[in-house]
Amino acid sequence: MQSAAARRPVLNDVLRKLLRVPFGEPARLVGLAILVGIVGGFGAIIFRKMIGLVYSFFHGFLLGPGLHWPHGWHGDLLIASPALGLLAVGVITTRFAREVKGHGVPQILEALALRGGRIRPRVGFFGILAPAITIGAGGSVGREGPIALIGAAFGSTLGQLLRLSDQQMSLLVACGAAAGIGATFNAPIAGALFGLEVVLGSYAMGALVPCFVASVTAVTIFDWIEGSAALLPTPSYAFVHPFGVIFGLVLGLFAGGVALAYTRGLNFVEGLTEKVKVGFVGKAIVGGLTIGLIGRFLPDILGVGYQTMQNATLGKFALLTLLLLLVGKYVATLLTIGSGGSGGVFAPSLFLGVMFGAVFGVVVHHLFPGFTSPPVVYAVAGMGAVFAGSAQAPLTAATIILEMTGDYRLVTGVMAACAISYLVHGVLARDSMYTVRLSHRGIQILRGTEVRPLGQVAVGAAMERRPLSLSAGEDVQHAYHELTVSGQEGALVVDDQGQLLGVLESKQVYNAVNSGEEVNVGDLARKDVPVLTPDASLDDAMRRFGIFSTSIIPVVSERGSRSVLGAVTQQATLQAYYRHTVLTMEMERRMDLIAKRQPARNEGTFREVMLPANWNNAAHVADVGRTLPRGTVLVSVTRGDDELVARGETELHGGDRVLLYATREGDLDRAADLLVSGEIVIESGGMFHEVQIPAASAQTPRRVSDLHLPKGVVLVSVRRGNQTLVPSGGTELQPGDVVTLYATDGKSISDAEGRLRTEGAIAHP
Repeated sequence: MQSAAARRPVLNDVLRKLLRVPFGEPARLVGLAILVGIVGGFGAIIFRKMIGLVYSFFHGFLLGPGLHWPHGWHGDLLIASPALGLLAVGVITTRFAREVKGHGVPQILEALALRGGRIRPRVGFFGILAPAITIGAGGSVGREGPIALIGAAFGSTLGQLLRLSDQQMSLLVACGAAAGIGATFNAPIAGALFGLEVVLGSYAMGALVPCFVASVTAVTIFDWIEGSAALLPTPSYAFVHPFGVIFGLVLGLFAGGVALAYTRGLNFVEGLTEKVKVGFVGKAIVGGLTIGLIGRFLPDILGVGYQTMQNATLGKFALLTLLLLLVGKYVATLLTIGSGGSGGVFAPSLFLGVMFGAVFGVVVHHLFPGFTSPPVVYAVAGMGAVFAGSAQAPLTAATIILEMTGDYRLVTGVMAACAISYLVHGVLARDSMYTVRLSHRGIQILRGTEVRPLGQVAVGAAMERRPLSLSAGEDVQHAYHELTVSGQEGALVVDDQGQLLGVLESKQVYNAVNSGEEVNVGDLARKDVPVLTPDASLDDAMRRFGIFSTSIIPVVSERGSRSVLGAVTQQATLQAYYRHTVLTMEMERRMDLIAKRQPARNEGTFREVMLPANWNNAAHVADVGRTLPRGTVLVSVTRGDDELVARGETELHGGDRVLLYATREGDLDRAADLLVSGEIVIESGGMFHEVQIPAASAQTPRRVSDLHLPKGVVLVSVRRGNQTLVPSGGTELQPGDVVTLYATDGKSISDAEGRLRTEGAIAHP
């Protein structure tokens, strides 16, 4: 029998031939999307069946009649059901697959942003098992996030088997998520939009077609076996007055606040449980029993709750019941996620939305009966509005509500509420419920496959602490002289006490001098330029440069203060960006090299470790790197609110949170033990040094691979004019280049510098 290794070259050769055929690449992606859709459809069916089996086990056997408990005990025993489910899930997430902990979609976004869409194959199996246990045991979460993760994991596995590029693999991951969402909600359009809007953040035609094909395929499979009925069918509703849609806008305004409370609640509870040093057993017992107690009095908040949502859209609940269900579901969902449960937060946001919308409808219908529709109309609109705000996905939200209910007559009200809710949440908070925890770890998602590198660098890293300052009473000729001599882009204008008055830019001064205008600095200065604090991000600075069309922004001690600490310019911001990008790319290259050395081609795992308060403060990253297991990389250091890229000379302090990367779980375990115990071998620290290649030379440039630098010396980067390069073996050094070297001792640096300045960097003819 022919081995897999022998068959792989044949398969690759066939694929290469197919790609040479016209439309070969799009056809292949569509074919793979169909395959992903098939798996997504069957995955959704299997997941539903598993939830039913788990429910029957807990409620019908373990805590029910199956074990013949004494009469009357059944209701009280069910209080323990969520806790038992969370305990089982805790074992899975701590021992087998950490990725399935939480609500699914953030794990997809993290894989896209950091690993090119690579997700471990085992996530597909445990991604079904853990959420099924959580939901079947009574956890207050949804099934859409896990199904999206299941589909994404299969798409990623398929891409890894075929050795596709990161871009193609990311597209298959989005197709898997689209298939899962489309199948679980029986909503093919919304499923495709979810893959595009939430996962990829792109509506490019090359992504649109595969996502739609995958979603349609999954829904077709699901309908073939389970039936094609709408998930939440409602009677034919409509707005009774032409101006009734105005109340949809008002609903969206308040729903945006509910969405913000939901997002921040999830962020708070996940952050709190990370800080509380209690094992998963304690969290599962306390959180699970609390959920069980709430469910004892409000059983409708347990599980996914689609039947309860449908009852709300049919007007079967009184106002007090709606309020109790709203609050109970909110608390139960936060407890389930915070206690280590595995499940989606999509469906709970719909639950909160339908209850809040119904409450809103009851109130406004009572106040304005002649202008408003029945409360159930606003229940449907609220269902989409809360999700639109919390997920920052208005198109997906509006579409999925219309497909779930099968009633397109409400399109104007639903769209109005979704749009306003999206706007309110977006103005008050940048991150959605899917990205907020990633941002706290320094992974700031701009689009589905990109990271905002400037969002991880503080303004203090680019701040000029002694900027050019001018007094308000000085004349414009003096300002012209100071700017010309210093070569600055602008200057700060201060009063006699040194308090900030405004900003003076060079173009303002030059225009005033050329026109012969007699004016002082204070009158000419711009007063509308914003200020920044040192802990603000360079991402904020760049947005302000663009919005206010300025080249210099003052940095003050705190918000509302006029006490100047320095200034930041566009040039300094870009330089900080280049430095950060070089380090980030170099770190990614190192991770990729480590992964390629592993025969199993494991994509690796990240883990954050808190250093004890009494940790050895004399150690640097270079010291730690020599002690940690081979194949382990220290990626970043979080100190308070600052996120630092780990460099060799970065000092580690007690209380720091360090992010580790390794291709094997065992290496991460050993590395974490070493860091927590403080058993780090401290040797002489490393150092960085810049060397400029002689500018006057007519000799032929030499490649980096031919330099033969002394042992222990690393060429980190090459700066050529305004461009910074990450060097590879084929990079040619040119006269005038400034190279950055790293070594653990000064002698090696000195030897390398001498070689570069003489014959090393420039080859003789």
